Amino acid sequence: MKKESAFSGLEAAIVLIAFVVVAAVFSYVMLGAGFFATQKSQEVTYSGIKQSTSNLIFDGYLYAATSHFSALTFYIKVPEAGDAQTISSTKVKILYARGGAVGSPATYDNNGLLNPGARTKIYLYNLQSTGPGSRFTIELKPQTGAPSVLQRTLESGFNGGIIF
Repeated sequence: MKKESAFSGLEAAIVLIAFVVVAAVFSYVMLGAGFFATQKSQEVTYSGIKQSTSNLIFDGYLYAATSHFSALTFYIKVPEAGDAQTISSTKVKILYARGGAVGSPATYDNNGLLNPGARTKIYLYNLQSTGPGSRFTIELKPQTGAPSVLQRTLESGFNGGIIF
């Protein structure tokens, strides 16, 4: 009888050790999954912050030389807390739309790096001619960051100059 009770104690010890090992492996796996999830959420957060601070904004007024303008001039800039943007026709898309027609030939005063707080002049040309009372949209699409949209309706007496 004594041998059987001793054998039961040995079995119980082996089972206890097996439970402890299984629990240790399970906790290691759970900790690893938690660290992985934390790292991924941190990457998503940093990516979101980078995109939200990498936008371009319109700075100032639009200017058209005549009432039936075919060219526009305006400034864009990177906000003070933003990230620098590379300004070129391949990095920043500028779309001009009026009545379904979209076009965006543009020249940039600064084909290079636009730092936070700095601004650059944009010339949109060869636009579909529009007149007083018509509506148009300009959209800035940087390579990273959110697009900026500007919609305006020309006043009925517009004859060139500043468009608010």
